Parts: sequence; C-alpha cells; structure tokens
Amino acid sequence: MVNVPRIKVRKAEKFSFRKLIAKMKSGYINYMKKQKRAGMGGGEINISEGKIVISGDNILKVLGAGGAGGKITGGKVTLEGEVRIRKGNFELELPPFQPKMISPLSTEEKEAIRNINIRYPLIPLKPRRGEKIYAYAHIFWNNEHNNLVYNVIEPFISKADIKQLEEIKRILEERLDVDFIKIGDIKAKEILRKELYDIFSTLELTPEKKDTYRYYIERDILGLGKIEALMRDPDIEDISCDGEKVPIYVYHRNPLFGSLITNIMFEDKDELDTFVMKLAQKCGRMLNVAEPLMDGSLPDGSRVQATLGTDIAMKGSNFTIRKFTEKPLTPVHMIEYGTVNALQMAYLWLAIEHRKSILISGGTATGKTSFLNALSLFIRPSLKVVSIEDTPELRLPHPHWVPEVARTAISEEGVKGEVSLFDLLKSSLRQRPDYIIVGEVRGKEAYVLFQQIATGHAGMATIHAASMPQFIDRLTSPPISLPATLIENLDIIVFLVRVKIKEEYARRANEIVEVVGIRGNKPAVETIFKWNPANDKFDIVGKSKVMEDIATILGIPHNMLKDELAARKSVLEWMVENKIYDYRDVANIINTYYSNPDKILSLI
Repeated sequence: MVNVPRIKVRKAEKFSFRKLIAKMKSGYINYMKKQKRAGMGGGEINISEGKIVISGDNILKVLGAGGAGGKITGGKVTLEGEVRIRKGNFELELPPFQPKMISPLSTEEKEAIRNINIRYPLIPLKPRRGEKIYAYAHIFWNNEHNNLVYNVIEPFISKADIKQLEEIKRILEERLDVDFIKIGDIKAKEILRKELYDIFSTLELTPEKKDTYRYYIERDILGLGKIEALMRDPDIEDISCDGEKVPIYVYHRNPLFGSLITNIMFEDKDELDTFVMKLAQKCGRMLNVAEPLMDGSLPDGSRVQATLGTDIAMKGSNFTIRKFTEKPLTPVHMIEYGTVNALQMAYLWLAIEHRKSILISGGTATGKTSFLNALSLFIRPSLKVVSIEDTPELRLPHPHWVPEVARTAISEEGVKGEVSLFDLLKSSLRQRPDYIIVGEVRGKEAYVLFQQIATGHAGMATIHAASMPQFIDRLTSPPISLPATLIENLDIIVFLVRVKIKEEYARRANEIVEVVGIRGNKPAVETIFKWNPANDKFDIVGKSKVMEDIATILGIPHNMLKDELAARKSVLEWMVENKIYDYRDVANIINTYYSNPDKILSLI
C-alpha cells in the first residue's frame, strides 16, 4: 500500500471545473504513487474556492511527468506549457513543462555557469606576438538576459567616425570598378589598401584612427560587415538573424554554451535589406521582390538561406548561415560530447571497415552531417571515396577523395546548366568508388544510392527523419518511393536527437538499429543500442547481425571479434583521454591502426 499526501477539494461553482479538479486529483495520486515507489519526496495540493496551490519538493515535475495540465479537451488534461485558467473566482496555475532532462543542475553547476567569462581573439584568429587584435569574442553570464551571451568587441568609433567612414566608402565606390569576389581576398585587399592610402593622405587622421578606419572598411567591403567577426569564429556553427532590431543569435559548438544571443543587430529595414542582397551577391545568386527566397553557398562553403523582407517576411528580411567547418568534428568529439560512447563508435568503426552501408537519420539541428563526417574518418585511406552534396560541408583527409557539389541552373528560364544530386550520383557509378557519401538524400537520388548499395557498393548518407516509422515513410513515399526490397540492403541506421540535459541542449544517438530483413512488406529492424534518458547512458538491447556477418566473413569466432571491438574501444578512449581532436591526427591514428595495430595499442 502506497501512502500519498492528502488532497482536499472544496465545492466549486461549475461542474466542468469540478470535473477538471477530479482529473488533476487522479493524475496527481498516480504520479505520487510512482514517486513513493522510487523513494522520492512528495508535495501537497490544496484546492479551495476554485484555487489550486501546489507545494513540496520535486513538485516541478509532478504534472509534467504525470501527464496533467495544459491543453484541455473533453475533460482530458495534458501539460504542454505553462497553464493559467482564470474565470470569475477560479485560478488554475500549473508549472511549465520540462523537456527530457536527466536531473536539474546542482547549485554548484549553476554557479559555475554564472562564473563563465571567456574572451578570445577573432580577427586575427591566431595573433602573433605583439600583433594588434581588432575583434574579440566575449562569452559571459548576463543578468539582464539571465543567460550566457556572446559579445563581439571591436575598436570604438564615434558617430562622427561613422559619418566619415561612410564618406570614405562613397569615394571608394566612385573610384573602384572591381568585382572583389572574383579577384580573391589577397588581390582585393591590395587594391583596396592602395586606394585607402591615397584617401587617408588627404585627411588629417592619427595613425591609430587610420588603422581603425582601415579595419572597418575592409570588414564592410571585403567581408560580411557586422557579422564578419562571427564568421571568423571556428566554434560557431550557425548564425541567425530573425529580422530588423532583433539581436543576432549564434549556435556554439561547445554544448555548454549552445544557442547564444549576441550584441549585434541590424537597426533598420534598409540596412538589413542591403546586407541580405550582399549575401546573395556573395553567393552568386539573385534576390529581389519577385524572387525573395535564396539558398546558396558563400565562397568559403558556408550554406546560406535568406529571405528578402517582402509581404512573406513579417519581421523583415532574415537569414541563416550554416558555417563551413575547416576543422570538422571527429569520433573523439562525438564521444567527448556524449553523442555516442566509445563502444558504439568502435562498433561503427568495424562496420565501416567492412563496407557496411549506414544512414544517419534525425530531425533539424541534430548534427547529422557532423556525425557523417566523423564516421568518414574510419574509411581506409587507400579506398576511393566520392562525396556528393548540395553545398560542400564534408571534409575528408583521404588522398583518394573526390568531392562533388550540385549546381543550380545558370539560366533563370528552365534548368539550363543545372547539375543535380541525381546527375552526380549516376555519374559516380563510372568512377568505380569504394565508398559513396551523399550529404542528404531527399529525392530520386536515393533510388540510385540504394541500387548501388544493392550491387555491393558501400554507402553513407543522411536523411531527415526523427524515428523509424518516419524513416520508412520518407523512403517509401514520394518523391523517393523506394521498394522495401531495396531498403533491405541497408545495414545500419543511426537516429540522432537533440535533447535538453541539465538545462543545456545536447545531441544523442537515440538508437542504433540494424536492418535484418523484410517483414510484412516493410524492413525488419533490430535495435542494438538505445539511449537511456534516465541516466544518460547507452544500453545494449539487441544482438548484432552485422557483427555476426563480419565474424563469418573473417572466419573467426565471436570472442575474437569481441576482443577486436574492445581493442578499438580502448584506442578511442585513449584519444579522448589525450584530447586528440584534430581530424588529421585522428585519421593518422586510425590509418596506423589499420596497418600496424600493435604499434597503436602499445601506446595505450
């Protein structure tokens, strides 16, 4: 018998309200029974004169986890967010819903976050001794926002300076008739500085003022203006502007920071519209009122989505930049961040070495491409790899790597000059690749990829699907429309999710499943690893057919394969312990292990 706190209910004026109270009472009692079994403390709920008062430890999770509160339909109560119902003398208040959380931050952890105060250079990124630094990043706790913020610190300029800078830019526009995008950064900077020298010679400016003006003019003309410093930060993944007079947000690679508000914003419509059109120009695309949407790539490979402020953008022009990473994440990062553990990564390492085909599946911002790039480091360096993407995001150290990128139509009429993923994938068949990597499958190119997998080519790709049912629907429905018999040739699917852990967002491999056959005209799968949100650990929940197949092909008993799995796990753990993060260093260790495993194991 489980004792639960006493719940008092006094008569309310409306039957519907009494019915709601009964639902809440029932849900609360059921929840408290579970809490008591788990040895957790309870709380107390008092209902009098139509008012509900909830108190006690752990009460924040009572109705969120218990399934009460929120949207009310037909007497059913579910918690979707903070709920307040006011009518007459009635007031119902429920705590906000808590997303998947392992445990709340301790007082010490909260204090540690509030004490974060990091400052590092952006321009130049790696200053030489004595070299002047023009832009810093400053990440610190802001009491006004009650969160961490990301501030860009640049040389101070007054309103008079801004006015003079605009005049200098106007003179430069009259003097220069050069497409800086086409001639390259070094040549462009040389031409610009020559003209600036001539202009500065006619002005009475201090050397320090000239230096500051030169920085801002090069930033605005050759770079991306206000966000140039953000573009220089290798730890920034995304840059988002939602409209005029709205601070720009960035997404930091460090999971402790996540999404951060910045001190940068576009003050008015004209400034933002001009910037968005400049973005389009840098991408080699057109943006106007007739065609207000734009997808493209910057010269450095960063992916851009922009909308010109017309009737379709209520807050005005907006843009999102997914930055190209020169130093991609590695398997070591994935283990360090907790996306997977070392055993899971060793399992995937073995699978890739033996040319098993893998799809990385997940929703938006779950890190699919980063995970795909990390796995690609396990491909043997002697193998030929062909990667096919819409925008160049993958970065491999393999000497036998052929990166190919789709191209949009050159002509505004028809599809003249267009080279699609489908075209590139068909063409890759004639290149005799050992491994084919597709950035994202979402159309008819999936059919070609799965046909190649069926004929013995190994393949890896990402797909936008959050669960196994969505995954199957995505592949079997238009525009992909794959038959189940082709999906059967896939070996492994990794499902990534974005969850909230200790008040910070993180990415986890929710499931790693294997396709084991066909059942009822649908792919039959076996879940091998599953993430347990209760303790933030990964459980082994199934028997691996992939490992059985590898053992059979090698002609070795399962125990020997387990030993090999354990050896690779120890190599990965050793790299994590020694903080070996650079993708070239990680690739060298993996490649050395292929040729001389004893040499690597002797270091551990």
